[in-house]
Amino acid sequence: MRRMAVPHSLRGVLRVGVPLLLMVLLGGCLIPPEPETKESQAVFTLYNVIFAMAVVVFLAVEGMIVWSIFRYRRKDDRLPHQLHGNTLVEIIWTVIPTVIVLTIFAGSMITLGTVEARSPHPAVTIEVDGFQWNWTFRYGTTDNDPSNDYSITGTPAKPAVMGLPVGEPVHLILKSNDVIHSFFVPHFLIKRDVVPFPDPNHHNELEFTVTNPGTYAGQCAEFCGTAHAQMVFQIQAMSRSDYDTWLKDQISGAAKPSATAAPNAQVVKISADKLKFSTDRLEVPAGVPFVIEFENKEAVQHNIAITDEGGKELFRGDIIQGPQTVKYNVPALDAGEYTFLCDVHPTIMFGTVVAK
Repeated sequence: MRRMAVPHSLRGVLRVGVPLLLMVLLGGCLIPPEPETKESQAVFTLYNVIFAMAVVVFLAVEGMIVWSIFRYRRKDDRLPHQLHGNTLVEIIWTVIPTVIVLTIFAGSMITLGTVEARSPHPAVTIEVDGFQWNWTFRYGTTDNDPSNDYSITGTPAKPAVMGLPVGEPVHLILKSNDVIHSFFVPHFLIKRDVVPFPDPNHHNELEFTVTNPGTYAGQCAEFCGTAHAQMVFQIQAMSRSDYDTWLKDQISGAAKPSATAAPNAQVVKISADKLKFSTDRLEVPAGVPFVIEFENKEAVQHNIAITDEGGKELFRGDIIQGPQTVKYNVPALDAGEYTFLCDVHPTIMFGTVVAK
């Protein structure tokens, strides 16, 4: 049976149309997310201008190539007429790239000025500590009112949340005590490295003004170790009144009496250093409260939490940044085996609690 041949015209359309369609579809991946800060709007505009210029250049160059292929094609080996220079053409192809580069340079400098602008009196200043492998956000770092102090440290199971007011400048102080991290919120269209500078007074900063309320995902954008993928956080942007209420609720919820050793309670000692516990097994009395004396020997945040076999949290100690020692009052455990772990590094710092 004779096979139906595909018409030459259709094959030509497919050869040209399929690659063009593929480029259009892939081009959607090149469009950044909708900007949600004043600074990101400038970045978004600059990106679109450069992208449009790149599209025009691409179509012009590729169009000339395709036109030349068809216009001057020959089926013999005769050498075509040779041109040995054209002053006008050389001027044109020198001027056009120069204008493009100068336009990009001017737009980039204007955008950079917008992104790097600093408010003399930001509405909120937050100290951001990046560490392997999560974040701590500290509020009230520049005022003398202790009632405005609040900090939160994220864990892989419960990422840290940064609450921010909409329409007001927010200033971030970025610090690291171990390796280089990077503070990145895709909808803000900018990231800033969090560098462990030798001088504690030297740090990177970032300032922005959120334009729309909402919840925005953030992450570390610099590979920083084995649990880098778990180093995420959230930003909750809200009105000023909602923000004041949120901060008040967070401060009141975080206020806890300091842990003190219960009288006559058995004390179990354990320490953390170099991302390891000093032991992977703790023996505690069953049926009575006890005390864990925990020493953090390094400048990395750790804590101790206890879970049952099903992963249900039975106790969670406050996260501390050492070197320092704390005492955790732990409620009574029934006889059996449990898991203790560091909430900040749960995949590498854990062990067994035996209550008997």
